[in-house]
Amino acid sequence: MMPGSDSVRPLAALVAAALVLGGCAALRDGAPPSPAPEAAAEPSPPADPVMYHVLVGEIAGQRDALGVAVEHYLEAARRSRSPSVAARAARIAIYARRQAEAIEAAERWVALAPDDLDARQTLAILYVRAGRTDEALGQLRRVLAAGGEGAFDTVAAVLAREKDRERALAVMDRLRHEAAERPQAHLAYARLALHAGRPEAALGATAEALRLRPGWVQALLVRARALVLLDRRDEALAELAQATRERPKDWRLGLAHARMLVEARRFDEARAAFRRLDALRPDQPDVLHALGLLAIEARDWEAARRNLERLYALGKRTDESAYFLGSIAETRKRYEEALRWFGRVQRGEYRLDARVRIARVRARMGDVDGARALLKALRLRNPALTVRLFLAEGEILSDVGRHAEALALYTRALERLPDNAELLYARALVAEKLDRLDMVEADLRRILAKDPDNVHALNALGYTLADRTDRYQEALGYIQRALELRPDNPAIIDSMGWVQYRLGNHERALEYLRRAYELSQDPEIAAHLGEVLWVMGDRPAARKVWESALREAPESEVLKRVLERFLR
Repeated sequence: MMPGSDSVRPLAALVAAALVLGGCAALRDGAPPSPAPEAAAEPSPPADPVMYHVLVGEIAGQRDALGVAVEHYLEAARRSRSPSVAARAARIAIYARRQAEAIEAAERWVALAPDDLDARQTLAILYVRAGRTDEALGQLRRVLAAGGEGAFDTVAAVLAREKDRERALAVMDRLRHEAAERPQAHLAYARLALHAGRPEAALGATAEALRLRPGWVQALLVRARALVLLDRRDEALAELAQATRERPKDWRLGLAHARMLVEARRFDEARAAFRRLDALRPDQPDVLHALGLLAIEARDWEAARRNLERLYALGKRTDESAYFLGSIAETRKRYEEALRWFGRVQRGEYRLDARVRIARVRARMGDVDGARALLKALRLRNPALTVRLFLAEGEILSDVGRHAEALALYTRALERLPDNAELLYARALVAEKLDRLDMVEADLRRILAKDPDNVHALNALGYTLADRTDRYQEALGYIQRALELRPDNPAIIDSMGWVQYRLGNHERALEYLRRAYELSQDPEIAAHLGEVLWVMGDRPAARKVWESALREAPESEVLKRVLERFLR
């Protein structure tokens, strides 16, 4: 592994120290050399030729004359007994992509400092790049001999810098077979194989590591990641679950298992896994954060509040915690509490959202004009966010039933920003509430004229035609296209179910609507599913769906309308 870059000492210090005897600047492959101090002109050759070549090399580097810098530093390395000069020459040559000179300088560095592992690692990777595999292996064997327990990981990290990943992997493969009875060798190879995009090779190597060292947690974790990359996530989860049962107090294993459950969207199991971690090691920020968000996903507001307040009290992720605590309070209609939490979001990605939510909460508390004034002020201070803030203001007006004002607002915004897809889409949604179907269709078609694959516009137009007209076949075409683009989107699946219902295909409608409801318990999906169940004669199931949805969304207008139609 190449060391990080330090700043070069001033020229005066270089001269005084005579040959940069310590703290010589390192240079990462791909990072520019550290800037040299200002100099008016190239110095005259002094009595000491090494000093002369160092100074000229530094000045040339400052002036971006990298070829000159390489030549002079390489000459300095040839003449000097200082490993620092050779190291500097190697790094400048690497940056300048002068491979032959870099190898010569690195060989000089190794010759002057044979116990310096950085020198041997640098030379090894240069040999790999030059295709000189046997010589690279010779250097890496010396690193392994001197490196202790983590030496194989060190070598793998060095090889991971090589752009030709297959070549690097082949070198690591030879090293691991030379140490076939050392599990660390196989695990290091597995990690490098994952880096090279070879999960099947990683899987084989972890099997060998686990044969030599059964139950080794590090190998189990790498194996699990390889299985995921091979689309064998369930197998990975089963293995991690078994391992956590066998080692219930292993924090790293438990954390990996919990995170993989989240990735698999197995949220209930993930919550249970994170609770076990919280009991094992309380007040860990990452665990509290996960517990809070998973509780929100489960609509367990009290558990979400408890965990996020614990996270906030730790002083970690305070802005994010405050934002979500405000969101929970708003959902529970605890508006004063919501304002307090949103007001504590001071910086970061949630700051603007918090200000918008403050406006929305104020509107819900009855101060619509104050909310609009706040959004207008935000718009003036953040011109780049004009569209987003117009949308927020329109949503506030629509939320309180002032649809005509929302329509007028969007129309004014579109005068400033013609053909903006987000504004056109928002105006179409409001126009539908005002029975302006001509405007709905016109705005959505304007979006599709510029972006034929706009999923939201396709779905909205298809659903509107299915719900508000008798143009069912036309609606079906738009929804089918949207579903091709987003096959797992519950809103689009719901639209497909609804158009099938309108076409009289009740069985197909029920299939789509059940699938949509499994993905999202949205009240509109529940209304549609219940209606189809009712019409098909399964009234107890319809009532069950509606009652469940009503408990979660008692103010849903769409639910109220369907209940009035069927249960009055």
